[in-house]
Amino acid sequence: MTQYKLEIFEDRSGSWTGFANLGSDSEPEPYRVFADSLEELRELVQEGVDGDLGIEGISFEEVFLTNSEVII
Repeated sequence: MTQYKLEIFEDRSGSWTGFANLGSDSEPEPYRVFADSLEELRELVQEGVDGDLGIEGISFEEVFLTNSEVII
């Protein structure tokens, strides 16, 4: 199973974003998920793991970012 780091943060409006690079450093393949709550974000990511991404055998490690760590 391949595990990717999913960077998660909440913006000032209360919206949640998750970001992961599913590719390599030389060929990045960004995966972004936007949601109104952390629970919704997790549900959408799980839908991706369950098949929407079309990649078998993946999982995500949640890494929560502070506002100072977020690069927009």
